[in-house]
Amino acid sequence: MRTRQTPLSASLGPAALAAALLLPLPMPLTVMAAPAQLRSAASAPPAPAIDEAEALSRMLKGAATGQNTGAAGVPELLRNTTRPDNVLARACRQLNDALPIEIDGETRLRRCQSIPGKHVLFQLELTNYRGPMLDLASFEVNYAAPLQRNICANRDVEILTKLGVSLMFRYMTRKDRGERRVGDVYINSPICTAALR
Repeated sequence: MRTRQTPLSASLGPAALAAALLLPLPMPLTVMAAPAQLRSAASAPPAPAIDEAEALSRMLKGAATGQNTGAAGVPELLRNTTRPDNVLARACRQLNDALPIEIDGETRLRRCQSIPGKHVLFQLELTNYRGPMLDLASFEVNYAAPLQRNICANRDVEILTKLGVSLMFRYMTRKDRGERRVGDVYINSPICTAALR
């Protein structure tokens, strides 16, 4: 006996046919997921480019102003880069875009400068200094050691010096006839070790 093939629409009643047409056909999961993944990838905004110097710029600001920033990720950034001086230079440029910054009632951060060899120079201006006129020798004797202790106690400074970055804080005054250097405070790992004893 020969079986006759009947189309699906002929063997089902109208209600069953409508229900069968509404059921999804089974598809492999990879085929079903691919269009959704493509749609979400196409509609998602591109991932922002990470500027490796941005976190370091925040850290340098913390070191210069005495405010701890947490410095997340920066140690690995400096360890893993082949050109730390380039990263430091970009970080200083970013910090300079936000300057000047008032540190306290007498001091203003005016400039950050990267020097090859993992050195950073901070130029600070004494804005309301009312004490006796300081010369370099008296600054060194009276102010350098307490400033080193205070600066080295900052967690950002500790991390930077352990990574081999040295810092110099150059204090300046601005008078009618121009600027005058008051003194420099040098910071590196051995200096901080001695200052914090």
